[in-house]
Amino acid sequence: MKVLIVSDNHREKTMIEKLPKEIDADLYIHLGDSELSSEDALLEPYEYVKGNTDYDTSFRTEQLYDGLIYFTHGHLYHVNRDRNLLASKAKALGAIYALYGHTHIAKVEKINDVYCINPGSISASRSSEPETYAVLDTEEKIVTFYKRDGEVLKQVELE
Repeated sequence: MKVLIVSDNHREKTMIEKLPKEIDADLYIHLGDSELSSEDALLEPYEYVKGNTDYDTSFRTEQLYDGLIYFTHGHLYHVNRDRNLLASKAKALGAIYALYGHTHIAKVEKINDVYCINPGSISASRSSEPETYAVLDTEEKIVTFYKRDGEVLKQVELE
């Protein structure tokens, strides 16, 4: 399965609109802080969750997709500190992948046999790397991070 993962666009709409049209994926996930309404057409292609700057009360705070992918924004799991609580939650649900945003830093870690993946921020990176989004390929077991212009920033092979 090919999964496009975006997070933390903070009202910037260009990439949120463009990516589902340009990238063929089986699943599109937005990890929160879109600052859009659940009725905004830009979110239609996405499964999405509520971030700490999303105020639409109809957003869910977490989701489990196909028993395989758990996703949440991350602020409720204190992901700025570490991802252990996030990994524990995903593992308890039987998920192999735990997707999160909030930190604005592209990252992949394996914790307790769970791959914790942050696509970075599509509009405001908080690291020395540029703004990013990610594609998870569950069959090839690869996470590819892309810059806004579509250029590959880095690939991470999952064990």
